[in-house]
Amino acid sequence: MPKRKAKAIESSSFSHEMNESVSDYPTTRPKSSRWKNSLIIAIVVIAALAFKFKNLFIVATVDGKPITRLALERELNSKYSAQTLDNLISEQIILSQARNKGITVDQKDVDAKIKEIDSRLKGKISLNDALKAQGLTPDSFRKQVEIQLTIDKLFDKEASISDKEVEDYIAQNKASLTTATDPAKLRADVYANLRQQKIGDLFDKWFADIKQKVKVVKF
Repeated sequence: MPKRKAKAIESSSFSHEMNESVSDYPTTRPKSSRWKNSLIIAIVVIAALAFKFKNLFIVATVDGKPITRLALERELNSKYSAQTLDNLISEQIILSQARNKGITVDQKDVDAKIKEIDSRLKGKISLNDALKAQGLTPDSFRKQVEIQLTIDKLFDKEASISDKEVEDYIAQNKASLTTATDPAKLRADVYANLRQQKIGDLFDKWFADIKQKVKVVKF
């Protein structure tokens, strides 16, 4: 009789251990399943975002073969990066030197200048189309206008034009000015052109000198 009880106890203990093992086993499966489901959802989301914003990665396709934005940027960098960097350095030098002299350009002045340039087109072509023809974006054009206005302010006092200079220019270029019908407008245009030319000459000399003094480090 005692032996049978022992077997019964052993059997009960074994059964209890098996029940514990069996009850523990399924707890690992839902975790793995949830992980796989999360991974699938993440892949689907990434694929959806890649399709929606594919222009961020692909700039064109040729017979279904993509041209990536990375390939485009590499090509642009290899051809134009040096010149673009030099332009950015030059712009920074001009703006920094102007600020050192207390010269800044208000964005309202930039807007006014752009409006003036647009009016000169007289509706023959839109400003945006004119910019596209020159390979410019509105933002890059605004920056150019800001730089030019800054240069104008830098040499405003030195670039004065006398009435005699205007009269001499008109007298020396009568042959090419025969189509001018408004004397006042002609004088104003000549004055503006002469002044801009003088500013350009002053700037070229100043910039060549200042570049030698400014410390530029390229990485």
